[in-house]
Amino acid sequence: MPKPDLIITGCVAVDKEGWRLGKGGGYGDKEITRITEKFGKIPIATTVHDLQIVENIPHEKHDTKVDYIITPTKIIKCARSEHFT
Repeated sequence: MPKPDLIITGCVAVDKEGWRLGKGGGYGDKEITRITEKFGKIPIATTVHDLQIVENIPHEKHDTKVDYIITPTKIIKCARSEHFT
C-alpha cells in the first residue's frame, strides 16, 4: 500500500482544537493510528457542517485529532496542523 497524502475521517462533532467525536467504538481512531504507525505523520481532515463545530469535545488518551476542518463555508487549520503546511 502506498503512503496516503491525506486521511479524511468523518465525525459527529469537532472542536477548533481538532478533537473529534465519532459514532462510538473508537474505529476511526484505530484506523488512523494504524495508518500513522505504518507511515508516520499524515495530515488528517474531516468534513462537517458548520453546526457540527462545538466549543469543546471531551477526549481520552487514545483519541486522535484532525488537522483540518472543512465546512461548506470555511476551512479551519487546527493546532495539530503546525506539522503540515
